[in-house]
Amino acid sequence: MAEELKILTGGTLVSRNKDYIVFYRGNDFLPPNVTKTLIEAQDIRANRQEDEDKAREKALTFIDLTHKNSVKGPLVAGTLAETMAATSRWGSERSKEEIEKMRRDSAVARHASLVRLLEKKLALAKGKMKKAEKALAKVQEYLQPSQLPTDLETLTDEERFSLRKIGLSMKPYLELGRRGVFDGTIENMHLHWKYREVVKIMVERKSFAQVKHVAISLEAESGGVLVSVDKTTKGYAIIVYRGKNYERPKAIRPKNLLTRRQALARAIELQRREALKHHIVELLERIEKLKGELEDMKIVDEVDEETLRSRIEDDLDLDSDDYGGMEEDEEAYLETYEDSDQR
Repeated sequence: MAEELKILTGGTLVSRNKDYIVFYRGNDFLPPNVTKTLIEAQDIRANRQEDEDKAREKALTFIDLTHKNSVKGPLVAGTLAETMAATSRWGSERSKEEIEKMRRDSAVARHASLVRLLEKKLALAKGKMKKAEKALAKVQEYLQPSQLPTDLETLTDEERFSLRKIGLSMKPYLELGRRGVFDGTIENMHLHWKYREVVKIMVERKSFAQVKHVAISLEAESGGVLVSVDKTTKGYAIIVYRGKNYERPKAIRPKNLLTRRQALARAIELQRREALKHHIVELLERIEKLKGELEDMKIVDEVDEETLRSRIEDDLDLDSDDYGGMEEDEEAYLETYEDSDQR
């Protein structure tokens, strides 16, 4: 039975036993209708090719080949005579000075084109700078920072020394991230003060002035007393004392500060503004440099073409890498942090 089915179907016998027989149809299996259509199309194409060959052979018998014998004398293709005839007809060969002038003009044109490109990018960066400042101002409208109280509690040197020592030796601490001081930071300080007299806040900033500004802001918003600002291996440690007459407020999350989402938006806008500032300064420096080189190129007669070309290519590569995909990176950056903020 297996052999008969193999002959009838044209398949490949894979396996057989007392229960079933397995056939494989093959990689080149096609339904009968498709196979018939392909064979008919192949026959039609072969007939057309045969008709075209017969028509071509018939037409060759009517072509007059006597014009081949009309050419007299030796052929001049590729000889000096042909070169001289072409030169007299199409013009003389350009001199070395003219070629050098063309190269210099081309180099100056490319340099000027690069200057115009950088000026366009400078205008685009300035426009984005205005947008970033407008967005930052919109976020800052929700911020109403508190002022330091006039009757601030004073600490003696002995008390400050002991509180600083206790605060630096504490293992639990608050970490102040890129959002800066917002309502959640002050809430966590009050939660720490529920069990401890001092709270340690770790800050990672580049300069001491920024950390000092953060410490004064924490002191004003929380109502505590700033003990010290110390530099450690993990960053700057800010020690804040809750005060001798501390009373926990009813609302430990202040309403005059930014929320967590608003603080993240402010940090992003600040980072964008700083990046745009650096980018604008670099563009201005490069434009001034290129304009000076362009003036020198217009004065000097001889130009080192290879040096100039390599310099222009380097400028183009740096420009495309520096600012080409800035918008896409910002959008992806915002989407990533918005998703993390929602989680």
